[in-house]
Amino acid sequence: MTRRTATSRPAARGTKAVRLAAVTSAALAAVLVTGCGTPASSAGGSAGGTALDASCRGTKTEAGLEITLAVSPCPAKGGGAAATATITVKDAAGKAVEGAKVEINPEMPNMKMKGGNQSAEAKGDGYEAKLVLGMPGDWLVSVVVTPASGKAATAAFDVKAE
Repeated sequence: MTRRTATSRPAARGTKAVRLAAVTSAALAAVLVTGCGTPASSAGGSAGGTALDASCRGTKTEAGLEITLAVSPCPAKGGGAAATATITVKDAAGKAVEGAKVEINPEMPNMKMKGGNQSAEAKGDGYEAKLVLGMPGDWLVSVVVTPASGKAATAAFDVKAE
C-alpha cells in the first residue's frame, strides 16, 4: 500500500469557495481599515467643515451671514441620543436674522451615512433643532439658512460624537 504525502493534483472540491471567502474577507478588512477605521482627524484634521471649539461651538460666515452652531450636551453623544443644536444667524451688520428657514443636515462622511434632517424652530434670538447622531464618530453637520428675503447660505461644521 502506497501513501501520498504531497500532491500536485488540483485541490479537492470546495477549496475554490474557501479561497474566494478568504480573498473576500481580506478585501473587506482592507476596506474597513481604510474607509471606516481611519478617523477624519487623523486623515487630514477634519471631516470638511469648521471645527467646533472645546465648548462645542463654531462660527462660519457664508453669503453675508454669520452662522453659529452650538451643540449640547458637549461633547455630543452618538448612538441615537438626542442633542440640542442651537443656531444663531446674524447679518453683515451683526443683527439677528429673524424669520429664516433653518435646517440641519448631519452626515457621517467616513461611513457614507446620513442622519435625519431637522428643521429648526425659532427660539429667542436664534433657532433650535434636535440633533440625533446614530453612532459615535466624526460627523459633518450642515446648517442651511434661507432668509425670508435673500439667498440661502450653507455652513458645515465638524461634530465629534462620543
